[in-house]
Amino acid sequence: MDQYSEILKQQAKLHAPGILKKHGLICKQLPFGDGPPPLYIAKPQWTNRFDKKREATIGIFCSIWVAPTLLKQKQFAYNIHSKNIRNLPGYTLVSKKFANDFRDLVRAQVSHWPNISLEHGPTTLLQGKDTCELDSFAEKVEERINGFVDIHQHIDNLLEASAS
Repeated sequence: MDQYSEILKQQAKLHAPGILKKHGLICKQLPFGDGPPPLYIAKPQWTNRFDKKREATIGIFCSIWVAPTLLKQKQFAYNIHSKNIRNLPGYTLVSKKFANDFRDLVRAQVSHWPNISLEHGPTTLLQGKDTCELDSFAEKVEERINGFVDIHQHIDNLLEASAS
């Protein structure tokens, strides 16, 4: 588990400066649960996920993680969440409409992502799993980071259209 956590940390260090400068995206490992800290990617205006003093998480963010149960299956997971977006300051959002609009916009772009599913409720915009061999994990995490960067503009556009 520690090796996978270290790879997530290395990927954050490798990609964080570039995607922040070029796209305004934060890429950071944060504690969650009792497993290795997931890697989160989002813009600060999309979520309060990076605020240590938050009472509850709201907003939109991507996460990439490993867990003991996943590793037993030789897999890692990734998703894009939209939690309590009706409470996201500065926007008038309806969760189900946002989820449907987002999925319509990205469906073709993400169709080749490993084990991807867009068939979830409004809080999980998409989710997938990929194989998790130690020697290829860094490369696969990088693919998911780059994949998210490729579709992040759709979130900006949907938020801009619903600015209050």
